[in-house]
Amino acid sequence: MEITSLEDFKKELNHIRDYLKHIEYVNNVISYSGLANDSDEIKNLLNTLKEHSKNFSIARKRFEYKATIISLYGLLEKYIEAWIKEYLDSLSRLVPDYNLIDEKIRNHHFDLSLKLINTITSRESAKYQHITKEEVLNNLNSCIVSPKNYQINSEAFVLLSGNLKHNKIVDLFKPLNIDLNEKLVNNESLNNQIGLSKERITQTQKDVLYEKINDLVERRNEIAHGSEKLDNLLTISELEPYIDFLEVYGQAIFEVLCEELIKQESVHTFQKVEKVIDIFNHQILAFEIENYSINVGDMIIIETPEGKFEKKSILEIQLEKKSYLTLQILGKNNIAVKLNPKIKKNQIFYIKKIR
Repeated sequence: MEITSLEDFKKELNHIRDYLKHIEYVNNVISYSGLANDSDEIKNLLNTLKEHSKNFSIARKRFEYKATIISLYGLLEKYIEAWIKEYLDSLSRLVPDYNLIDEKIRNHHFDLSLKLINTITSRESAKYQHITKEEVLNNLNSCIVSPKNYQINSEAFVLLSGNLKHNKIVDLFKPLNIDLNEKLVNNESLNNQIGLSKERITQTQKDVLYEKINDLVERRNEIAHGSEKLDNLLTISELEPYIDFLEVYGQAIFEVLCEELIKQESVHTFQKVEKVIDIFNHQILAFEIENYSINVGDMIIIETPEGKFEKKSILEIQLEKKSYLTLQILGKNNIAVKLNPKIKKNQIFYIKKIR
């Protein structure tokens, strides 16, 4: 997963915030009563703007509302799709053999690839103009015939990605063998945004927890079907919480996928530290190592007792109370590495495999 895609998501959300701020500034200008010493040019411009706003007021509010809702929903759909595909593409590069990919993903991959071929063949869609049925078949064939040189049809896993209410998004993650509801419960930023503790979230209906996402989809559908209900329009101040929630919600989903990839790395490209000597000050990990080259900046994967995974960079290496930037260990030896806090004795640690 590339952090740039999360940054792009936030950047596009900020563009919508800027659009709403621009509307606010225009409204402030329209409400400006003017001063006696204003120039004739300023007075004429103000009068023109006020007159236009008076005649266009209702239609303008409706247009601004529609533009914002459609843009917000567009970002939700765009990035959920992009992140699922990015996750599967990353998985293809990470896991060395297709047969080692999670069985649930493999089982869904075949059926969904056939559906993708049928979609490409049976109807013209701009969404799939960049791929052909032959490419899909070649990728599927590589998984069967050449499992060490394979490519997952990531597009197949987002075929049914329209109308993305929260439960629909959860369904998109099921073929990835990811229980999204369970993962989101453990996301601190999202929990803070919802305003509930983890314990209370597990007892609350998910439709209530994610009502802003579901309401956003409903409003987008109303617009798509030509609804003109003025009493249902949201003001700028009412739209802002939707943007804030969507930002935290999107980041939480991105973090779920990143953590799943780290978990896969712990299996396929990292190895478990078999003998931890001790933990000091919640940031010094002392452990036994054998025939290994280690450097400041190398990553260590940490698995918590709750099954969460994260990476921490090595800040310092010590052997016999001497610090090193890089260290070549021949035979067995005990070393200590400094990481960002907090690390604990009940955690499992992984270092990069020697290839």
